[in-house]
Amino acid sequence: MAIEEIEKYSLPDSVWDIGIYDAHCHPTDNYKRLPRGLQQMRASKLTIMATRLDDQEKVHEAASQFPDRIVPSFGYHPWFTHLLYTSQQAPTSKYDHYRAILFPEPPEEFLDLLPDPVSLESFITQLTTNVKRHPHALIGEVGIDRSFRLPKSGKQISFVESDSSSSSSDDDAKSEASSCCGEADQRILSPFRVTLEHQKEVLLAQLGVAAKFERPVSVHGVQAHGVLFQIFSELWAGVHIPSKKEKNREKKLLNEERTESSDNSPRPPPFPTRICLHSYSGPPDQISLWTNKRKIPAQVYFSFSIVINKRYGDKFNKVVQTVPDDRLLVESDFPVAGERMEWLHAEIVLRVCEIKGWGVEEGAKILKNNWHEFVYGHNDWN
Repeated sequence: MAIEEIEKYSLPDSVWDIGIYDAHCHPTDNYKRLPRGLQQMRASKLTIMATRLDDQEKVHEAASQFPDRIVPSFGYHPWFTHLLYTSQQAPTSKYDHYRAILFPEPPEEFLDLLPDPVSLESFITQLTTNVKRHPHALIGEVGIDRSFRLPKSGKQISFVESDSSSSSSDDDAKSEASSCCGEADQRILSPFRVTLEHQKEVLLAQLGVAAKFERPVSVHGVQAHGVLFQIFSELWAGVHIPSKKEKNREKKLLNEERTESSDNSPRPPPFPTRICLHSYSGPPDQISLWTNKRKIPAQVYFSFSIVINKRYGDKFNKVVQTVPDDRLLVESDFPVAGERMEWLHAEIVLRVCEIKGWGVEEGAKILKNNWHEFVYGHNDWN
């Protein structure tokens, strides 16, 4: 990045003092760089996403090592859902499993390249363990991706780090970031996709954990904005959203019940009540569907990143303008902690403030409050 770009996207010290909060990132994809990268960064907190079987423990270790800088998020990304089987019994063979959940039906020579699947039930057990370990952990990255195709090599997308972990140059960071999706042959895609039904089953199992432990979720959606809204709408079906008068009456009754009962804990709803649509790329007119307080019994946030959203130009501006001020978050969605991640933080904060017409310090305060509300929540979820 050129010096003039660094200066253009730098933030005043007063803004860093207020606090900059990354709602979604992946620095455990380059775990060796994380300690040094955090030393280079002034961001207050990073919300770090797990995505697959082999990085759940890395996210746990990172959050345990840097509890003041990291909020962990545990989940299974839709890109890897084909590696899970959802039946109670293991499939007779991996070939039966993959033929049932991939389309078009792959030839046997492609299936030969794929590993034996692991049970969704075992992953949910692991997910539950990690959520219990961390009282403020999120569930994520989860979601639906209708465009993703498996690599032609059949291999899981690679996140193997460079051996030159001692280097801190920006060129090396860019190199690792660009290669985080695997070797060249792994980036050549096959025609094979995971069925929507299978992705949905994996997503719903994780949303169940989020609901049980009252945790927020960070949701990936590509070519699936209507599908995601339908999935959550099914979870919300039949939920009555009380008016302000009804809320006050319910609070009064609850206070009276608490004086008569030793169980003062209200029963949580059967769905996550705080949802972030990360790097939101849907149309502006869908935002009102997700934020209708009379119809939606959850707080839905929209997070934006330079890595994903900058490419959308005028549509990005329109979407940010449409999002309610108190439902907007920022993120880097970047896989390497360090200076470049910090520049991405600064650029998205400045872009959002410009579009919203906020002063930078004013915007930093709004974004900070929104992040705290999304991650930590409050008792009056209605």
